[in-house]
Amino acid sequence: MVEAAPPTFPTESESPQKQKLIAPLWHTIVFVLIIVGISALSYFTTRQFTGAHGGGLTEGERMLTYAGTLIQEWVLFLYVYLGMRRRVTVRQCINARWAGAGDVWRDIGIAFGVWAVLIVIEGVFSVIVRSHGAAGTKVVEELIPHAAMELPVWTALAISAGFCEEFIFRGYLQEQCKRLTGSVAVAVVIQAIFFGLGHGYQGWTHMIAIFLLGLVFGIVAAWRKSLAPTMIAHGWTDWFSGIGGYVLHAMHKI
Repeated sequence: MVEAAPPTFPTESESPQKQKLIAPLWHTIVFVLIIVGISALSYFTTRQFTGAHGGGLTEGERMLTYAGTLIQEWVLFLYVYLGMRRRVTVRQCINARWAGAGDVWRDIGIAFGVWAVLIVIEGVFSVIVRSHGAAGTKVVEELIPHAAMELPVWTALAISAGFCEEFIFRGYLQEQCKRLTGSVAVAVVIQAIFFGLGHGYQGWTHMIAIFLLGLVFGIVAAWRKSLAPTMIAHGWTDWFSGIGGYVLHAMHKI
């Protein structure tokens, strides 16, 4: 493995306000509108199969949902990449700094530490969700794999979400907001807000929990100045939640 190229992000001696944005401002405004639009659309479409007359998803519909989400993830990644490619490369944005196996294991260890924090957050909110987020919980239960044939696609989706969403929210939006506001803390909060808003299909209660997850991801990315640990943690969390849901669903059918 090789060292990442020197990042183009501000050094400690440089003022963030004096740094050029990593993409045009209009590009970020359009990005925010896209996220809000997708969130609103996903909310109304998922309520069609979770409402009083909703019958849930068939295996075919679930697979189509996975495929559509995969396309959405990579289209958003492409939009962000095209907006920032002349100023920051993908490699510089991720900034893994993997010079050897020890560096890889370091980031894996950090990722599992992040995962432990996420479990605590989700555990606390699961109590709240039982009484205030029933609809969102039903959506999540419908979207997790129900059949073995869905697991490979879910795995691809989890890996894509870990890479694309971290690149989009922590790599692009957080850095862009830091340069706009001159504050790392403000940037972390802003990206977490839109990360939560982007999951509208789960309902407002779940969105609050996801906002907190976004804060954790943002803090770790800012601390490490790298997306590698959060990409690992994000992808693993999504994959494990799907596998765990599949196992529980299979046990209920026995």
